[in-house]
Amino acid sequence: MSVSNNVDFSIPVVERAGAVLMEIGRRVPAFAQGLHLQSAGKLAEARSIFLQLTERPELTAPSLHQLGVIAAFEGDNMRAAGLFEHALKLEPEEPLYYCSLGTVFERVGDLQRAAAAMVNLAVMLQTKGRHADAIPLYNRILHLSPLNYSAWVNMGTGLAWIGQSREAIVPLIIGVILFGRVLPEARELGNQLLDELGDRLPELTAALAQLPDGMPDGRLERLEEVLQTLDKALRTAGFIDATVVALNVALKLAPGNALARWNHSLACLARGDFATGWADYEWRWVWDQFPEPRRLLSAPRWQGEALEGKRIYVWGEQGFGDILQFTPLARILKERHGLAEVILEVSAPLARLLSSVLDEPGFRVVSRPDNPHQFSIDDVPDYHVPLLSLPHMLSLRVPDLPLLPGWLTLSEAEVARGATLLPPRQEGKRRIGVVWAGRPQHSEDARRSLPLSLLGSILDAVPDAQWISLQVGPRAADCLAFKGRLHDMSPLLKDFIDTAAVIANLDHVVAVDTGVGHLAGSMGAPVSLLLAHSVDWRWGIGGERSPWYPNHRVHRQTALGDWNSVITALREEHSAPVTDAGPPALPRRKKSSTAADS
Repeated sequence: MSVSNNVDFSIPVVERAGAVLMEIGRRVPAFAQGLHLQSAGKLAEARSIFLQLTERPELTAPSLHQLGVIAAFEGDNMRAAGLFEHALKLEPEEPLYYCSLGTVFERVGDLQRAAAAMVNLAVMLQTKGRHADAIPLYNRILHLSPLNYSAWVNMGTGLAWIGQSREAIVPLIIGVILFGRVLPEARELGNQLLDELGDRLPELTAALAQLPDGMPDGRLERLEEVLQTLDKALRTAGFIDATVVALNVALKLAPGNALARWNHSLACLARGDFATGWADYEWRWVWDQFPEPRRLLSAPRWQGEALEGKRIYVWGEQGFGDILQFTPLARILKERHGLAEVILEVSAPLARLLSSVLDEPGFRVVSRPDNPHQFSIDDVPDYHVPLLSLPHMLSLRVPDLPLLPGWLTLSEAEVARGATLLPPRQEGKRRIGVVWAGRPQHSEDARRSLPLSLLGSILDAVPDAQWISLQVGPRAADCLAFKGRLHDMSPLLKDFIDTAAVIANLDHVVAVDTGVGHLAGSMGAPVSLLLAHSVDWRWGIGGERSPWYPNHRVHRQTALGDWNSVITALREEHSAPVTDAGPPALPRRKKSSTAADS
């Protein structure tokens, strides 16, 4: 450590923190004088000034820090460490003090304590959400202490938080491998992950080649939490088989961990293991951060009892797409169990649509109430059940898909009304609807939605298309930049029945993973589905087709954030001109066939 006012190594967060001293100097002339004397090598005079300034509460911590810098320059490193630690107790959120403490420990060869000081700084930054600032610190720590377990796993967590999921996998797995030098289960997991990913992650192999032998430094804590972060990074990067391996171990270590069980369900469903996946999906009600409330309703929840002649209240949950995707199971439930009535509760924007579509004996559609612990009907049913528990209760398996294809049929009157909402058809052109963004409240919206500007290149590349915007909400205004090429329908789309009526008059729909994609799929319309690289269980791990919707063609990112590859595939799909433009032959109103055994 030099006699200057800076620490020995250059890390952006430390450089910014050093500016704090200069700012204090600008406000307090005496402090500025002390800094000047210190820089000039007049240490005794500088020490005298800083000692006096420690009597002023607002200057105590920075003055102690400068006294520590002087002590370190004079070779009294342990006194310097004590002064830095005292300053930290007074101002535990000042990065400069951590770095100075780490530097002085490094000078005396106590690399573990130097690394510990830097880990504390990095963790403090991460608790404030400053993950990007923490990453260079972890790199510095691992230069000092390459077996530091906390540095590896916290760096992986930080990378995952800032969206660098693939990069996060390597430090997280190294953390698991270090843990495995103590715990046999972690050792076995590390070997399994290497077998699964070694050839697909050359950066992991390279990092392990540099990892020294020996026991890990620091405390080994909460491996199951590390495995949950690893699970998210692996799933986002598309390594589904590996995430199941990691979560299996996490569940052995903490069998009651609801989040791990929930994540395990999503991974199993993505792989097509519906038996395990739907059973574990029920753990969503145990996870205390699940966004849907666990409802306390004045009727027993259906647990498989005989239902013939009974009335059951099936309540929709989660997003619009979830409700549309699984509504066919409410029909199957009624037919299979001989129910007298199914009352289906749905989000208000879906109520008019599904009331029209399910206008048949023994079915009633109601809107979700404001109070989640009340029914939307006056009389109490015999049972209630969450809609997305029906796959488990009805033992849904992949061969059962698709569920009632084209079940969502509109009346001729609604189809005719939809035609009046659209602009006149341009001669010789297909009408293609577009949705590029989902609900901003969705936890994955930033990843699943895309800038309309990227789709702009398609608008002119497909000369035989008349483009119709089905986008609603805040992002609908995006299409103003494409006026004349993209017709904005948002003022006319009040709820899902309006959107469905329009889709019934379109030739094709292009959509990201939103409710409109499910709506068009439920209607049997042809859909180009644009997916982010991270795997949503319902679309599987790969392939261009969806078992849920036969008319979907799926275009997936080839790498995280790579929408360009999706746009290229979409352009190729629509590049061949269609000579006979006209609306698709969508199903019209008719009774569905019995699907009790589907």
